Amino acid sequence: MKHKRLTTLALLAALVCFALPVAADQHSDKPIPWQDLPADARSALAPMADRWDQLKPRQQQRLLRKVGNKKFKQGADRWKNLSPEERERIRQSRGRFKELPPEKRKELRQRWENMSEDERQEATNARRALKHYPPQKRHRLLEELRNLPPQERRAKLEKLANKHLDNKERKNKEPKGKKPKDKKPKDRKPNKTE
Repeated sequence: MKHKRLTTLALLAALVCFALPVAADQHSDKPIPWQDLPADARSALAPMADRWDQLKPRQQQRLLRKVGNKKFKQGADRWKNLSPEERERIRQSRGRFKELPPEKRKELRQRWENMSEDERQEATNARRALKHYPPQKRHRLLEELRNLPPQERRAKLEKLANKHLDNKERKNKEPKGKKPKDKKPKDRKPNKTE
């Protein structure tokens, strides 16, 4: 009896998983209210909750189809763990990518897809290490790094990351609210009354 209930529950869960994308396709012109989503879909799409009603129906359908995807769930979990500043930085970066001409976007996607897993990890580490630099300097440094052989690239990247950490440590050691005193007294201009 217990085995039969478990089998029935498993079949019901599978049916819901398969029915969700089908139902989403049938209503592609109508938006889906957030409260009408199944609990597991709301949980997976939680980062989108505040913007869900602003999405076009086709975007909602696409997201619903991806809910069962393991990579999608991992991405959603990573997004939840990001700080608001990191989320905003990612949104801005995505906006800049969308502003690129279609040929340039295609070229960048192909370059990323042709990279090995190690190369992707190295590129991700480079971006992470350089995220504290202003955009123009960061892009210039990334171009320089791309043109270096792998060993030199890793060494320079490590040097840049360490430089940032050293600067950060120095800032943390300075007393807050106080400016460092100059060792030499400044030349004082004589007062007109003197």
